[in-house]
Amino acid sequence: MPLLGSEVGDKSLYGTVFSVGVLAHLLVFRLGEWDGVPGRIAAFFAAMYAICSAASIYVLAGAYGDISAVLMSVSALFLTLLLGLFASMMIYRAVFHRLRSFPGPSLARISSIYAARMATRRFKYFEEVDQLHQVYGDFVRIGPNHLSVAHPAAVQAVHSSSSRCLKGPFYNAQLPAVSLITSRHPHEHARRRKIWDNGLSFKAIRSYEANIAKCTSQLINNIEASLDRRIDMSHHFTLYTFDVMGTLAFAKDFKMLELKELHPIFKFLHESMLSVVIFGYAMWFLTLLKNIPGLALPMKRLNAWADQQIEDEFRDKPETPNVFSWLLKDYMTLPNPTPQDRMNLQADATLIVVAGSDTTALTLTCLLFELTSHPDVYRKLQNEVDAHLLDNKELQNDSLIGMEYLQACVDESMRIHPIIPGGVQRHTPPQGLQVGDTFIPGDVIIQVPMHSVHYDKRSFPQADQFIPERWTSRPDLVVDNSCFTPFLTGKYSCPGKQLALLEIRQVICEIARRYDISFSETQTRTCFLENIIDGFSLHCPKLELIFSPRSTH
Repeated sequence: MPLLGSEVGDKSLYGTVFSVGVLAHLLVFRLGEWDGVPGRIAAFFAAMYAICSAASIYVLAGAYGDISAVLMSVSALFLTLLLGLFASMMIYRAVFHRLRSFPGPSLARISSIYAARMATRRFKYFEEVDQLHQVYGDFVRIGPNHLSVAHPAAVQAVHSSSSRCLKGPFYNAQLPAVSLITSRHPHEHARRRKIWDNGLSFKAIRSYEANIAKCTSQLINNIEASLDRRIDMSHHFTLYTFDVMGTLAFAKDFKMLELKELHPIFKFLHESMLSVVIFGYAMWFLTLLKNIPGLALPMKRLNAWADQQIEDEFRDKPETPNVFSWLLKDYMTLPNPTPQDRMNLQADATLIVVAGSDTTALTLTCLLFELTSHPDVYRKLQNEVDAHLLDNKELQNDSLIGMEYLQACVDESMRIHPIIPGGVQRHTPPQGLQVGDTFIPGDVIIQVPMHSVHYDKRSFPQADQFIPERWTSRPDLVVDNSCFTPFLTGKYSCPGKQLALLEIRQVICEIARRYDISFSETQTRTCFLENIIDGFSLHCPKLELIFSPRSTH
């Protein structure tokens, strides 16, 4: 290029610029967390290129009279800078990274796109990860700074109350809004968790029972209207749990069970969750796409719906407190609420819908699927329900808690079908983490794939079989129950656990006391399992069943 002088000078200049790119990686981008600001990084480099181009044109164009040659020279140097940056990044990740001793696919060492590709290949991320563990062992490197750990000791090491692991960058998905579940600051999370616990305490749940029973009665009416004909229970459980949360969270009856139609908000919810799945393992890419008009439209519509619920709650306060009342009360006590506080309240309103309805519906669907697949288990459960009703005229929560076999069926279903099968993301503390005999360095993203852990025969002999007795009369089938944490454990455990269990117990008992169940002529066990997808949480296909009045009592 004519503007750069001698060949030796050109090589020296390019070498210097390449070295600057290497140093930028080693001294800046290698340190800290950059997934949340890809737009700013891109803007910085774009501005730097523009400034360098403008300055070069101002200084050199007059002398050489060729602006295009100046721009070509600047572009070549700029590309050399980026080449140095990315070359250093790839070499460091492949050869010198603190996770270099952990096995895994070669491409996973270089880019988080490998994990994103696993998540989207068949939308069965948990199966893809499980296959990697079968090849590489308990510790698998699935990203440049990302480990999947399927060792039985990992659950407690990563998720227990004493663990010093924090939430990983995956939880930046909602930014700039921050809900309880996406709050990564431990003290802020603890403060907000206390508010949620008030709305989901045993005392509060007792006040919700009548409303839950009303929704359960409507669900039973829908089943009754379809006796001896196929009915999609995956669909009806979604209607049921959304109606329950509408009543408990916002004091509203969305009448989904009555109308037998999904609220439009569910379309926005599932589209938003799908975008998180597609790009959630490459958070820098998801953050970048969120700022592109049109691509974030489902999330914006979901947020607008949540904002409307807040406005309705402001205007028409319910006579008796509901779940959202506690969050709103905390917001109202703030002396000067900021726009961020309002966004966080909106995020929590959305969270109530996601965590309170979708996950419970999935659990109900999977449980009824297993009970239908195992008639002997279902008959045994029916016998327990019959015996329970001899002493209790109503199916109240306090008495349902004592039904041992019912709880065993629930637990076994959640073991076989963990709602978040790929596990949730955590970040190891600076001093590192010991899991069994293996030391994991600090500042590493770590994930415990719950599907792999729950199917580990070291902890659960005959792990691939649905055997509720492992939680009652067959303790030999549970070697290590610390691996079973369907609602997580520790400071980040699910605050709605008892509410979800109340809904599940009540619905299953009402069904068991009344009906025999079987698959429809078009529904098979294989078809159901093959069409389950991993959208961070499970997404169940149709579950078409035939309900008939019980033949014997």
